[in-house]
Amino acid sequence: MDNRERMMAVFNRQKVDKLVWQPRLHYWYEVNKARGTLPRMYEKKDLLEIYDDLGASPRAYHYFNDTIECVEGKDVQLEISQDEDHVFTKYKTPKGNLTQIERKTLFGTNKMRVEYFLKSVDDFEILKFILKHQSYEFDKDLYMERDMLIGKRSEPMFTIQWGSIQKLTILYMGLERAMITVWKHQDKVKELLEVFDENDDYKFNLLTKTPFKIFMFGDNIDENLCPPKLFRNYMLPYYQKRTKELHENGRFCTSHWDGKIKHVLPFAEETGLDGLECVPPLPQGNVTLEELKERLSNMILFDGIPATHFLSFVEEDELEIFVRKMITLFSPNIILGISDMLPPEGDIEKVRKIGEIIAKHKV
Repeated sequence: MDNRERMMAVFNRQKVDKLVWQPRLHYWYEVNKARGTLPRMYEKKDLLEIYDDLGASPRAYHYFNDTIECVEGKDVQLEISQDEDHVFTKYKTPKGNLTQIERKTLFGTNKMRVEYFLKSVDDFEILKFILKHQSYEFDKDLYMERDMLIGKRSEPMFTIQWGSIQKLTILYMGLERAMITVWKHQDKVKELLEVFDENDDYKFNLLTKTPFKIFMFGDNIDENLCPPKLFRNYMLPYYQKRTKELHENGRFCTSHWDGKIKHVLPFAEETGLDGLECVPPLPQGNVTLEELKERLSNMILFDGIPATHFLSFVEEDELEIFVRKMITLFSPNIILGISDMLPPEGDIEKVRKIGEIIAKHKV
């Protein structure tokens, strides 16, 4: 079997010849490349060549997320500009304007929002206008190009970015302002989330017509940002609706729960998700492997090895013990990876070591 076949076998609950090792290395690669600190043996290699050398599989949504484009309405102008330190995004509409500012970080490889589009509920009507006039397009030619590039290394995947209350908090308003607004203006928040949902209807209608078989909800769940009450009221109905649609169209889905999740983990099976991605167990997160296994039951775990285990203060023997314990607990319902990504200072030879362990493991 190749890794593409193995991934689909895991989701279809079929036997695999060996487990898939799928560490996310983009963060490590981009930062080290930008600052000139890639290992000498990798200085002239692209990332896929590095994956091949390590005996690992790439997480394919990094290559396919731009195959679906959001198209703004004819009465909406989107302007994006940047200087050395910031990226400025502005929407101009007949209802008014919205602006966002992002600060460039990590040698320009990433961005952090320092000003959000929504400053108050007064901006809600502008955002509603924008969302109601958006549409989505699938670039089939780009998909085929990326499909050829990835080959048998990994099954194509697509990220569905932020749903419901997570979209308000992470993308449009920021945590503090969003939580105050939910408390003071619950009805107006509900109306805005209904427009989010209408916009998602168009998106999901397109998604189910694409060749993608696996979708990942990029919701960045953390109980400090989305505590149990908010999760139950907003995220749980969202997941139940959208996972049902995807399953009815023969698709699979996971979600990116990359924070502390101990108190929202009891909802996992109710969501309808096939699995969870990037959950960090102790000491990075706040759940043990045993707690994670109990709550996931027969759900699939993507990743699961704390990123901190790849730093210099964790011995290789400790990492190996952790990995073997994970395999024992979760196999065959697991696609091993790093929760969340390999840090820029992470030891790439530890990545190679895990690949060797997995290659020798008999499923």
